Amino acid sequence: MGWNRSSEVRTGHSVNEAERQHLARRRETILQCLKQHGLSCSEDEVPNIAVLGSGGGLRAMVGLLGLLSQLKEDRLLDCIMYLCGVSGSTWCMVSLYKEPDWSTKLKTLKDNIVHRLVEGKVSWWERAKKLREYKKKDNFSLTDIWAALVVSDLMKEIDEHKLTEQRSNYANDPYPIYTAIDKQCKHDNLNADVWFEITPDESGYSLTGAFVDSSCFGSQFENGKKIEDQPETDMLYLQGLCGSALGDIELFIYENYKALRELIRTVGGRDDYTQQIFP
Repeated sequence: MGWNRSSEVRTGHSVNEAERQHLARRRETILQCLKQHGLSCSEDEVPNIAVLGSGGGLRAMVGLLGLLSQLKEDRLLDCIMYLCGVSGSTWCMVSLYKEPDWSTKLKTLKDNIVHRLVEGKVSWWERAKKLREYKKKDNFSLTDIWAALVVSDLMKEIDEHKLTEQRSNYANDPYPIYTAIDKQCKHDNLNADVWFEITPDESGYSLTGAFVDSSCFGSQFENGKKIEDQPETDMLYLQGLCGSALGDIELFIYENYKALRELIRTVGGRDDYTQQIFP
């Protein structure tokens, strides 16, 4: 099935048209890469090879970056159709896919990312400013706090790019799929998808077969209709959402409590400013 125009939701289990077109172009690259390694097959037989990045915070981010670098060195990166990740692996993907055709210049990009993680810094003032911006949202949540205070500190940047900006960035790269854990489904054992998939083109549940355009990322839907339109959220929030912190709510609350306590201590003596952030 295609887009249900009356519901603003695409229902069905087929890939969307933008993804289909990318896969067709990517299949030609993979075919040539396989031939370079002595593997011959027809275009119809080209395998859909995926790299799946695990969670694990900065270790997962650095681990995936190292794996991709080794695949590039071994001339195997062009064999990959999909690049998928959760938690720390998505942090690596965000850093890569904001650079157009990142796989063609991976060594330089890797060095830049490592330098940022080692030498970069985001001040408490910048994080507090971002938190104040998030606080204006109608759907402000703990995820916003996690992203603004913790993820920005780990990533050493506040990435305000939008997901849909990646649509024209990966012509020569594997197709990206970011994933997040649906906490309610995970903890309540609901008969529904636990994994929520996010791509530059569509976001939704693959098992259920329900997707919306990713430009609506942040808006609210009910019964197939958009009930509240919100501006598309930024990549810092997406990194917080995919960070899987809500999968372990006790750890999440503990880490955010430490971050909030440190923030209040940092701006101590500035009660007027603290009240602006946490009235």
